[in-house]
Amino acid sequence: MPKVIGILTSGGDCPGLNAAIRGVGKAALALGMQIVGYRDGFRGLVENRFIRLDSRELSGILTLGGTILGTSRDKPYRMPVGDTDTMDMTPLAVANYHKQHLDCLVCLGGGGTQ
Repeated sequence: MPKVIGILTSGGDCPGLNAAIRGVGKAALALGMQIVGYRDGFRGLVENRFIRLDSRELSGILTLGGTILGTSRDKPYRMPVGDTDTMDMTPLAVANYHKQHLDCLVCLGGGGTQ
């Protein structure tokens, strides 16, 4: 069974996110791995919104600005729910990690992402 890598972009948009996605993705594909890209950062992981990334999706993104996955500033341990509440959604993020049989999760972003 091939290894599965999850990838997400979190925090503010910045140059180089698509290049990083492509770099991780191309290296993983060359090693026979599968890539799952989560939409809109940790929010996508919590809501299990993902796309499978293959060479077709990674082609041509090097010169595009932004991130093909989208981003958010949400953090799983303090995620906005409704207008005023926040909840710790970490258990749901971990459950979705396991649901997709991920072997690792690459989180691209700044200090807040880490």
